[in-house]
Amino acid sequence: MSLLKYIMKQGWKAIKKADADRIAKQPEILNTNFESCIPYTDSINPLHQLNLYYPFEYDMDKDGILPTIIDIHGGGLMYGDKELNMRYCQYLASKGFCVMGMSYRLLPDTDLQGMISDIYTSIHWLEKNGPKRGFDLSKVLLTGDSAGGHLTSLIMCIQKSKELQKVYSVEPFKSDISAVAISNGVCEMHDYFSFFPSLNKMIDREIVSMILGKSKKNAPWKDFMSFSQVMVKADKLPAVLVIGAENDPFYRQTLWLMENLTKHGSKFETILWKKEDGPHLGHVFHIGHYEWQESMITNDKMLEFFRKNIF
Repeated sequence: MSLLKYIMKQGWKAIKKADADRIAKQPEILNTNFESCIPYTDSINPLHQLNLYYPFEYDMDKDGILPTIIDIHGGGLMYGDKELNMRYCQYLASKGFCVMGMSYRLLPDTDLQGMISDIYTSIHWLEKNGPKRGFDLSKVLLTGDSAGGHLTSLIMCIQKSKELQKVYSVEPFKSDISAVAISNGVCEMHDYFSFFPSLNKMIDREIVSMILGKSKKNAPWKDFMSFSQVMVKADKLPAVLVIGAENDPFYRQTLWLMENLTKHGSKFETILWKKEDGPHLGHVFHIGHYEWQESMITNDKMLEFFRKNIF
């Protein structure tokens, strides 16, 4: 393992501890039900599990099936699992949705194709098993934050392109995606840490090397890793909501995402928090701190966007 990769892994360990402390102190959301640690493939790997969330006292026979939200957690592609966004998913479910959040294998133990494959496998599991649990798979709403926003941006394009499906060796899920929300998305494979100029290029090279995996430059996805690269293969994208904050150190990635959606000709809406709104409104604040007033405003607006774009 290279020294830089080791340093990065140690950094994510520190973030993991901080996240665990934060979650332990947060108020629980009592008006939801959930199923946890469900394997979505024949594997003993705990990163091949998912969680399902429902409104409190939800009864499919009485209430009918509900729109489906699929959440893809962030973590720099190197950290996190289905528990990271648990409170956030509970909040979304409490507002009248069925929600699925999955774990997926991470760098450097897999590559970008492996992560995309895991997410597709979890969605195919949901296609088969979700309807009998109340998930309406004709109303699919996709959301992801940070690196999960990157994966979300890829998946919404892969769904629209047979060429990309072949590149990533996945079968599309049957339903169209009604709408997508990308929160503080880091969707381009360069200038991750532009606020650390001396390390920026080295980190970029290390991450790209891990994303390419053992195949390196022969990886079929080497030219289809960023949203700007895959969007040209998808004719029409679903409705997109871009959520960002000027106090996010990755805010330039949010700006690039909006620029690329404009270049693509896709209509999109935004929720953008200004610097003067408060320094606490930084990277994925509305997911990590669902209980803040600004977070509830953001997440409720996202759900309004979803509701109006369900078809």
